[in-house]
Amino acid sequence: MLTSSTATICLRVQYVANMAKSLKNPNPVVLSRGKAKQVSDQLRGHTFCAECEDRLNKNGEKWVLAHLPRDYKAPFPLQDTLVSATPTVYGDNINIYEGRKIAAFDIDQLIYFGMSIFWRGACRQWKSSTGATAPPVDLGEFYEPVRQFLLGGPFPKNVHPVILVHNLKPVGNAAVTVQRAKSGYGDFYWFYINGLGFMLYLGDGLPKEAESLCAEHGVNAPVVVDRAFSNMVYGFLKDLLHGSDKSESVMNLIKIPQNQSSDIGKKPS
Repeated sequence: MLTSSTATICLRVQYVANMAKSLKNPNPVVLSRGKAKQVSDQLRGHTFCAECEDRLNKNGEKWVLAHLPRDYKAPFPLQDTLVSATPTVYGDNINIYEGRKIAAFDIDQLIYFGMSIFWRGACRQWKSSTGATAPPVDLGEFYEPVRQFLLGGPFPKNVHPVILVHNLKPVGNAAVTVQRAKSGYGDFYWFYINGLGFMLYLGDGLPKEAESLCAEHGVNAPVVVDRAFSNMVYGFLKDLLHGSDKSESVMNLIKIPQNQSSDIGKKPS
């Protein structure tokens, strides 16, 4: 039986780096002693009951992974859909689409998947067999409400996930475990996997402009193409991966021309 006192809850604790294996990304990115590196083995955690493994799979993981590119230059159905969709907001650096009005997007599956990754990052320390460790994730007072949501409860208050799609084609074949960063809106967590990104803001002090981007609370579940986020992922990999740590898949990502010719969010002239 699942109870609030269960140590980490009976949910399979598989992290984003492990999922990358099914997407032909042999070297997920983690942080080890402050340095980003790629590991050829998985970030390991306990395996829990089949019921909860099935819950994570059917409520988000299976659907999301099926809609991501499986290799560099492979089709990316979610991004391809946005090429022909009309955003509600065209900005210099950001386009916003109404996710619930785009049939190709299963917003509930996306939100569940994103929240499950953030929770998995928080529930334990992740370490590979070679000693590489993922950075800690602290959900604070929101840890238990998120856990309850993953078990079928209501979505927690003051929790704001943002769904992002990379703006450049082709997208980079890389997986980045949950990281912490700052923006003009405050601290947030983020992760990236093969063209799909998630950000997570916590707390009740978020400006209305930022709240409007929340996939759970924003109008018609916004899906965001944000060049600043894409540049952040690009910069993270370019600046912190050095020498032999770079696999061919990540080299492909950082060699993508950073210009408007391959930008799906470019406003038509």
